[in-house]
Amino acid sequence: MYEWNNFMYQQQQYQLQQSEKMKELEERISNLEKQLQENNSLRVDKIEYHFDQLKIERLDGTLHIGLSPNDLANIDDLGIPTAKQSTVVNPVTRKLVPQLNQFINERGPKMIHELSEKHNKPINHKLEGDIIHDILGQIPDRIQFYENEAKEKHQITHPQQLESFISDHIKKEVYHSLQRFIENTEDQKGESE
Repeated sequence: MYEWNNFMYQQQQYQLQQSEKMKELEERISNLEKQLQENNSLRVDKIEYHFDQLKIERLDGTLHIGLSPNDLANIDDLGIPTAKQSTVVNPVTRKLVPQLNQFINERGPKMIHELSEKHNKPINHKLEGDIIHDILGQIPDRIQFYENEAKEKHQITHPQQLESFISDHIKKEVYHSLQRFIENTEDQKGESE
């Protein structure tokens, strides 16, 4: 009987300790949520532009007037491409560029051929090479675009999920871009092979 009472007493003490820890953790979570809400509350009163006072001495990049930051996130870069700017290649880009280049080099010509037959718009060999080359040149920028979208809009941070999301979206984009291009192209009778 004494052992049973002792056991119950120990269990009761353990339960009290756990309850206190739980209350403490709940308070910490509540405090963290308050801090997060205070830090995230961004308020912009009124922004006035006085274009008569605007002086542009040098134009590098793109000036977007009348677009909110949310609008900017939903459009592709409208800037005029300049010479390759030095950019730090992140691990996702470093890993995906070779994989996507291989996909495009292997599947691209077949997709172009199938789509040109489907739409009865022959594509010569030179144009096919130019299309593939153009797509390959855009891969790093598209990886960055979809990486940002995955992280900001979908909160994807796990590396494998992130890579899969980016790869799938780029492959779909390549197919749809080829389809739109071939649908809207005139018959190519220029140089052959």
